[in-house]
Amino acid sequence: MAIPGDAPGFSVSGDWNVLGMRGTVSNNLDFNDVFVPANAELLPSGLYYLAARDWPHMFLTLCPTYMGIARAAFSFTCQYLRGEVAGGPPAGASLASPVKQLAVANMRIRLEQTEALFQRAIGEAKHQPSKAERLRAYATQYTVMENANALCSEAIRVCGGRAIFKSLRLEQLYRDSRCGSLMLPWTPDICVERLGAESLEAPLE
Repeated sequence: MAIPGDAPGFSVSGDWNVLGMRGTVSNNLDFNDVFVPANAELLPSGLYYLAARDWPHMFLTLCPTYMGIARAAFSFTCQYLRGEVAGGPPAGASLASPVKQLAVANMRIRLEQTEALFQRAIGEAKHQPSKAERLRAYATQYTVMENANALCSEAIRVCGGRAIFKSLRLEQLYRDSRCGSLMLPWTPDICVERLGAESLEAPLE
């Protein structure tokens, strides 16, 4: 629906102060006997269901954001350990530490795996995808959202020290990354449920 901001009975209230998403503005939209004319209906009844059924990849639209968070966490880690982050420590023994190098290598592997699946899934986006392509979209949503947070968590552990200061980028990335698990309609839990149920229903097309 497209409701004019000055429509009688409509009001905006309350600032949301939530984990992550500091770059957005969210408020409560309150409706009290608001009249909605027919020409204000943007999505006719039943059309959302058809869109969700026939173009499920539309629900991957948040994945690019969390893919970007994953990339940023890895980039921050490398820059931090090289002493390139303003406000961070200079490069030191971390660069030669086998433990740090192994952790960074594992982070890169996870990032590459996540991006490969993401790129394949968005390349398959189309009207009425096959069952295999739809299941891969579920797997992509789950993987991107969970791995974005996993990479941010690992970045905090690897960088340590002052990397957790709010003045540095990583603290915000970590907060934002955790919100991916809440994003309806394809939360990670829902994706897992659908992957299990639909994989067992019938052979892939």
